[in-house]
Amino acid sequence: MTTIALVVALYHQFQKNPATMQIGTFGVFIVLGAIISMAYLFNITAQIVKISMQIGYGMAVFFGVVLMLSMVRHSWKKSHRLGLPLLVSGYLVSLLLFSQWSLWWQSAPWLMLYFVWQFSRFIVSSVLYGYVIKAPTHGPLVVLGGGLADGYSVGNIVDKRIQAAVTDANKMVAYPVIVFSGGQGNDQLRSEAEAMRDWAVSHYSVPREKTQLEDQSRNTYQNLKYTSQLLSAQPFTFYTSGYHVFRGVLLAREQNIVARGRGGFVPLTYRVPAFFREFAGVMSMHLKRQVMWAAAWSLIAFVVNMFITY
Repeated sequence: MTTIALVVALYHQFQKNPATMQIGTFGVFIVLGAIISMAYLFNITAQIVKISMQIGYGMAVFFGVVLMLSMVRHSWKKSHRLGLPLLVSGYLVSLLLFSQWSLWWQSAPWLMLYFVWQFSRFIVSSVLYGYVIKAPTHGPLVVLGGGLADGYSVGNIVDKRIQAAVTDANKMVAYPVIVFSGGQGNDQLRSEAEAMRDWAVSHYSVPREKTQLEDQSRNTYQNLKYTSQLLSAQPFTFYTSGYHVFRGVLLAREQNIVARGRGGFVPLTYRVPAFFREFAGVMSMHLKRQVMWAAAWSLIAFVVNMFITY
């Protein structure tokens, strides 16, 4: 009954707003409920369940360390601010300085599990969002830039974004306006918007008169902001790489921009590491809140371990 209730809640959340991490919360609990039900149906012994939980716990803790360090790397690479790197370094040093204090060490794995919990919510939310968002029936469409292969030409990743937008555009009764969004980086010979527009016109026969350029943005937040201004705040569908769609939708929602996201194809070998980067980006959107929740999670674990021990 609990699983059914969660499925119903998940459905209603999709109807209300599919661009939220709450989708992942429901999804993770549904998966856990399904695993428990399977264990019950197949009459798996308590010993096997115990061993499986121990193995899963160890793997989760290790994965949590990887996720935490990934966040630190992303934070430093994005802003070169020492806040989060120093905070995490201080925490790791405290584990060494107070290594004789077993309670402190026992609470540490729970912090790692916090990152695993958040990553699970993110992955489920991201994947399900990609499945429920269907092709638009009208425009405008927006293609987000993602760098130029040699400072001048469109690379394979961005080409897939253009392909996805053109495929949807060709299915519409009235051909939509397609906005190409991306400024010129310090190492680029022209703007990403111009390169994408020229590529779309020459390779996919996109009518040039149906294109517009937004060539001032330097990141996804600005892509969405400046494009919304260019389109006079009318709703639009943006196209980016599949792994990047969910964070793009969250950034749009943060700015009260009405936009849906669609993803271009990305090879699995590139998609997996990209999801780590995207997770770090989503967590960094509200970094102070995440730090507070992680601290509260660790404190609760510390108190619980203390009561269990004594």
